[in-house]
Amino acid sequence: MDEYISIDKLIKQAKSKGVNFGSGDPYNRLRYYTKIGWLSHMVRKADKKGNIKGHYPAWSVDRLILIENLKSEGYTNEEISEKLKTKNKIESFLMAVSSPEIRKQVVIYLTLIAVSITLASELGFIHLGKSKSQIMTVSDISQQTQIIQNGTSFVPKNQSKVFITAEGIKANSKVYVSFNQDYTPASRYWVSQIKPQEGFELTLDTPVSYNSEFSWWLTQ
Repeated sequence: MDEYISIDKLIKQAKSKGVNFGSGDPYNRLRYYTKIGWLSHMVRKADKKGNIKGHYPAWSVDRLILIENLKSEGYTNEEISEKLKTKNKIESFLMAVSSPEIRKQVVIYLTLIAVSITLASELGFIHLGKSKSQIMTVSDISQQTQIIQNGTSFVPKNQSKVFITAEGIKANSKVYVSFNQDYTPASRYWVSQIKPQEGFELTLDTPVSYNSEFSWWLTQ
């Protein structure tokens, strides 16, 4: 379930991270982005004081930063729309895989494949380079397919490190990162630090020339 933040908080956070809403009313810019499909629809929720206000998903902050970066790099609205569609598909896939129902189906399919390979090996049809004790169990497969948290962030221009807040991370969590934008002149990146219940640090071998967005996800 998405976490929501009020419009006022969304605008404040976006501005603090470099998003330029122009000379007009930021609310109009948000409505326009919603109309053309770059943001999800606003919902009305009660704040801590009980007042009914408009709210957007918390990930909208990162979405506004991405839009700002793409615009600064000269992308047209049509090109931005295509990139956002691709991004939405990736995130939808990750969310689907992380759901218990889908994960259970994946485990079943992988288990059937593992059992088939094992039987084929025992019958002599194929030869495995591993002993039976090394063959993946159902528990192993389940753990490898369990996505506990995912999101998007970016490495700021002229920086080579960024800390990502991920409260679900553990000392033994596996962190996967995939860049959605060019991160030149850097050529390598790695997770340099994990702080349980806080997040992780991503490091590149060279500072990036532009704000570079990436997707990340955690597994057990």
